[in-house]
Amino acid sequence: MASTSPLVPTGSRTDSGSRHGFTLAELLVAIAIIATLAGLLLPGIQAAREAARRTHCGSNVKQIALAVLAYELQNGYFPAATKTTDQAACQDCFDPWFEASRAPGSFAPGTKHGTSWLLEVLPFLEQKTLADRWDWQTNVLGNAALAQTDIRVLYCPSRRSGIRTGSDDHLNLLDPAWRGGGTDYGGCYGRLHGFVSEIAERHRFYDMSDTTVTPYTPTATAPQVQHSSGLLDGIFHATLRQADTAAQDGLSNVILIGELQRLRPTAVATENEASRRTSYDGWAVGGVATLFSVSTDPERGNPGGLNNLFFASPGSEHAGGANFAMGDGSVRFVSEFVDAKDNAAVLPLLGSIRDGNIASIDNANP
Repeated sequence: MASTSPLVPTGSRTDSGSRHGFTLAELLVAIAIIATLAGLLLPGIQAAREAARRTHCGSNVKQIALAVLAYELQNGYFPAATKTTDQAACQDCFDPWFEASRAPGSFAPGTKHGTSWLLEVLPFLEQKTLADRWDWQTNVLGNAALAQTDIRVLYCPSRRSGIRTGSDDHLNLLDPAWRGGGTDYGGCYGRLHGFVSEIAERHRFYDMSDTTVTPYTPTATAPQVQHSSGLLDGIFHATLRQADTAAQDGLSNVILIGELQRLRPTAVATENEASRRTSYDGWAVGGVATLFSVSTDPERGNPGGLNNLFFASPGSEHAGGANFAMGDGSVRFVSEFVDAKDNAAVLPLLGSIRDGNIASIDNANP
């Protein structure tokens, strides 16, 4: 006689094959655990990504430094900071921004340029075609189509990959209608007060006569030094091409290239603060757009150091410091806590080529 099985309601399962779904409480617990794990992992992921971006930035600095050194090896001197002739009524008060922005046709062909050292080294940055197309019969504005070219190696990946209109980067360019041609890197001009703070004077070069001194007010360890003495100079000079022998402190002890701040004044800034917190930008333009000073000069509004909101000082978007290349091509990440207490401290001395007080990059990070 066949055995009979107990009746099982349609759609149900026996105990051996039963399956239970998540209850609402269990689902909420699982979501909470996943959210907690994500919260723990996300900072690590972000830190790893920033570490990679910082390394990439250091590689950019290295490439630019090697391009400058290749230029020097081929020519026997470093490029001048700018090719320009316009200047105010004082010694070496060149005004590359004004010269670069003069209307083409308002000057004799080949007499005005306002260009930067970066244009000179483009062939060594795999940009020879761009350099060859540059029309030296006119200025930067006359080469607007080329000057707006984005060159990848000139952008720090921690900051941007191009001109950010949302951050008003375009307002720092020669023409605010431009949408390319920025740079996050510049050459070291030394430890002098190199540029006029006022936007009305286009941050032109400062007076280099013996009547001008840095710092404006001396300290016990940092006496006033005349601009004309050469003891404040960096590897990049305004219009002179310097040989490597000019670096009497040794190329390994002098900053060549570094990261730049890119500042826009805040809505509450006074007119004076707005001037000091306004950067210029553009790889093709000479002057403060492609240079920085490592001076400490509080009486002139420059507190010294990195990321100090003073337009002429170096800085970056990295946490804790910025990348710099020395005159021998080596690259270091320098801490924001580097000694810059006065103009004879470590960072300022690293910017000048023959101050006689040799500072080591190995002492730059406390």
